[in-house]
Amino acid sequence: MNRVEITFQDILWTIKKYILWIVAVSLVSMIAAWVYSTYFVTPIYSTSISVCVFANERGTSSDVTTGELTADASIANTYQVLITSQPVMNAVSTDLGGKVSPETLRSMITATVQKGTQIINVYIRGAKPQLIADIGNSLAEVGPTVLNSLAHGGEMVAVDHAKIPTRPSSPNISSNTTVGLVLGLLLSCSVVILIALLDTTIWREEDLDRAFNIPILGSVPPMSAAAIAAANRRRRR
Repeated sequence: MNRVEITFQDILWTIKKYILWIVAVSLVSMIAAWVYSTYFVTPIYSTSISVCVFANERGTSSDVTTGELTADASIANTYQVLITSQPVMNAVSTDLGGKVSPETLRSMITATVQKGTQIINVYIRGAKPQLIADIGNSLAEVGPTVLNSLAHGGEMVAVDHAKIPTRPSSPNISSNTTVGLVLGLLLSCSVVILIALLDTTIWREEDLDRAFNIPILGSVPPMSAAAIAAANRRRRR
């Protein structure tokens, strides 16, 4: 016999029947996500510096013109690209005594221009808090000299220096734990619903009517107390 339809009552009954299994799977998934995030994922720390760029040629007037602001914005975009260029990375690597290669430095550094400003935020990410702070401060120290020689007509000055981070920026253990719980719940409920869909066992008179579309003329009751108790335990409510 193939069951061709399932009611919402069937799903609820199956979920109720396997509720302990669902809870167990969800908890195991949550714990597994916490253990993996805590002990198997390398913590990544993040720090940042801010620099300001502007055109080094100004008029005699103290007022900043629209043309000068446009030039500053253009220079900021140029410096954003140049800040991870090979000459700058070489200078930072040398300043750090060769502890980090230029290629590794480039992979650890990203720069973004604050919209509508001349400020560039430079973010440094890595597994060692002290090292990324040293990288940020080295970039703020030697970067302006190298960049100002690369981009003629502009100038860069450091605004904020890097601080040693005290907490990792990733992984987000609480978020990963929640995701593990939700995934475990969805997976276990999906399996339970699949079990309900594939279940062809006849439990009630309604199952016969629904499966074969024939009237039920009568039923034979259980003949023993044990059988009655077993039937009551299986009966859907």
